[in-house]
Amino acid sequence: MVLFLAMALGASGQRDKVYTSLDEVQEPDSVFALRLRHKRLKEIPPIIFTFNNLETLDLSRNRIGFLPPEIGTLSHLRELDMRGNKLHSVPPEVGQLSNLQRINLSRNPLLELPAEMASLSNLKELIIWSTGIIDFPESFKALNYSLQLIDMRVCPMTWDNQQAIEELLPTPKKRWDHVCNCK
Repeated sequence: MVLFLAMALGASGQRDKVYTSLDEVQEPDSVFALRLRHKRLKEIPPIIFTFNNLETLDLSRNRIGFLPPEIGTLSHLRELDMRGNKLHSVPPEVGQLSNLQRINLSRNPLLELPAEMASLSNLKELIIWSTGIIDFPESFKALNYSLQLIDMRVCPMTWDNQQAIEELLPTPKKRWDHVCNCK
């Protein structure tokens, strides 16, 4: 009985561990949270896509310029933090992350998001401040009741852009700057 209890506690302890280096990983299925901030990564290490139980992935403040389609294989992912990279696009496969609740794409040179993200029915927070995104695909209307927060501060939006987003997604709370009448 004591051995069983120790094994159970050990397994739950693993679930709470946040890996900060790939060198720490001995068993891919034991990785639930991975934080590789400030590692000067230019691409996502392919081994990450073998972490079948990954729930939290923080690759913020790197130099990653490409989010590969394999991101869609991380079916348990609940939080994805890619802020402060060099992403110019988001692949449609992000729409396959059915458990995703929070995505942070801030401070990337993004101009649009894929329509497939509308299938993220559990998405609560969309953080895209300091990007070039000023509108959403019409399909995002499906996110109106699941989304709780859209953060679009420091985006070059006009009053018309804000009104269009407000009409498309009236329910979520929005954070944005006062409009600058940018054209």
